[in-house]
Amino acid sequence: MAELDHKSIMDSLSLAMFVAAPVKDETGKISDFRIEYTNPQFLSLVHEIVRTGLFYSQFKDKISPEVPWFEIGTQVIDTRYSVSQTIYSNLVQKWLHITVNGIPSGGIVAIIQDVSAQHDIEVQLKQQNMRNASLTEELSLTRSGMRTKLESIQTLNQQLQFAAYHDSMTNLKNRAWFERSISREIDDCTKEDKKIGIILLDLDNLKEINESGGHSAGDAIIRCMGKILRTFEDDRTTTCRFEGDEFIVMRENITSNEEMALLGYKLIHACNDEGIGVSGGITIFPDDSRKPSDLLKFADMAMVEVKKNGKNSIYFFQKMMEEKFLKKICIENKLTKALSEDLFMLYFQPQFDVLTGKLRGFEALLRWHDDELGWIRPDQFIPLAEETQLVIPLGEWVMETAIKTLARWEKDFNFSGIISVNVSPLQFKKDDFIYNLKDKINHHGIKVEHLEIEITEGMFIDNMPDTVAKLNEIRSMGIGISLDDFGTGYSSLRYLQILPLTTLKIDKSFISNISEANGVEANITESIVSLVSKMGLDTIAEGVETDSQLDMLKKFNCHNVQGFLKGKPMPVDLCERMLNGDTSAILTIKNITPESQ
Repeated sequence: MAELDHKSIMDSLSLAMFVAAPVKDETGKISDFRIEYTNPQFLSLVHEIVRTGLFYSQFKDKISPEVPWFEIGTQVIDTRYSVSQTIYSNLVQKWLHITVNGIPSGGIVAIIQDVSAQHDIEVQLKQQNMRNASLTEELSLTRSGMRTKLESIQTLNQQLQFAAYHDSMTNLKNRAWFERSISREIDDCTKEDKKIGIILLDLDNLKEINESGGHSAGDAIIRCMGKILRTFEDDRTTTCRFEGDEFIVMRENITSNEEMALLGYKLIHACNDEGIGVSGGITIFPDDSRKPSDLLKFADMAMVEVKKNGKNSIYFFQKMMEEKFLKKICIENKLTKALSEDLFMLYFQPQFDVLTGKLRGFEALLRWHDDELGWIRPDQFIPLAEETQLVIPLGEWVMETAIKTLARWEKDFNFSGIISVNVSPLQFKKDDFIYNLKDKINHHGIKVEHLEIEITEGMFIDNMPDTVAKLNEIRSMGIGISLDDFGTGYSSLRYLQILPLTTLKIDKSFISNISEANGVEANITESIVSLVSKMGLDTIAEGVETDSQLDMLKKFNCHNVQGFLKGKPMPVDLCERMLNGDTSAILTIKNITPESQ
């Protein structure tokens, strides 16, 4: 009963403990210890890895290989004195204090305490004592030694300051330096009534360089740019790498805008001599603004205009750029609302057979009228829709509306022509594009041969195999595929070989001068028409506005024309009057106001 009481007491203790009995060999010498009892706290501490019946030799390394368990046990039995030791256990990841005592039966009892927190305090005290000792040693250094340390600290501070205000790749000053310095320079120039010129430079085509040659090629261009800019630095001119592929050249105390223009073009030529294309925007303090943030914003606007107009040049900021930018922001803010409130409209521009004058069909064109801004041109809002990804739901709305209109025309007017719908590259790349297209066709029940999708080269620049596979699936459905704006970008005859096209649209830039004597556009157009006709493709000339252009296209055997000469884009009601045989609708088409084009 006393034994049971002892066990109950040990079970209730908060300390972890176990009892072990010695194991003797045939000579009577202790060879090991066997666990006879473990209380719940011990089992919880060691995750029940050590349990009743195990020997020291089986578990000693699991708790901590640093503890000489066997030697401690034999020492306690021989001397009858307790032994204590503090160890770190990898098993429980804590500091443990172990006390081993002998018991009357000849065995031992081990009591284990978690002292990790106390041990950490002791370690911290030791570390603090070491730091104090180190500090005392430093304080005892000679004056010469202290001077050496102070000089090292000063050198380190200089290095840190250089790193804080310089770009590590080019060693030019960085954005932090510019933002700290520009305000001070503006204050000084304001007091002395002087001007500051700022040029924001952006490398052309760095993304393409990184993609084709790797980022190491792009880094080499940036480092080369740094070397070029350093040659322009003097007591009035400072250069910095603002961020990424953007650089700033700041010149103080300029005498005229012409001085900045000359500096800008010298920069462009120096970069071009090294094979680097660069676009730049110039702003002048205080002419353009007195605020650093505005000066940077205006320089960026001027630089963006350069990018839009061919790159590798330099523009001064003009007030109209800000107005254009603000209008862009206004349009961007209105886009989402216009889409959610169904403010967009589809207009349709007719296409006609050149020889017979018969209606081939219509191209569906997106139009937007805002109560505040009036008619907003597609070239203003389509790029913004692409930037904001709104072109995807907008494109879905266009496709849905066009197919719905086609279904009604087939039913009400026995329409047998074609409706051609432009598809954005972003919309086309969606995984569910073909699924959604099939769903709309099945829902409205149109004849697929009356539908044509228009694509541009931007659709297959990135992933030609995937694009071709999708287009083949669309073509297998019976839907026509038209390549728009042929000849304007990187279009090549290779596209005509691998794409499942049914129609080729000749861009209006070729048609505008087609009737001029000895014009190169006429020769190019005739060659295109001849080639694609032999390949079995239909041809449509865009932007036909004069009878002389139409006559030349007849001579070249171009199949179809589209343009203001035969019909402007028009709303659905005029199209339906035309399909109903109302000849006055044609006259109305020719008099539609320019705002709707």
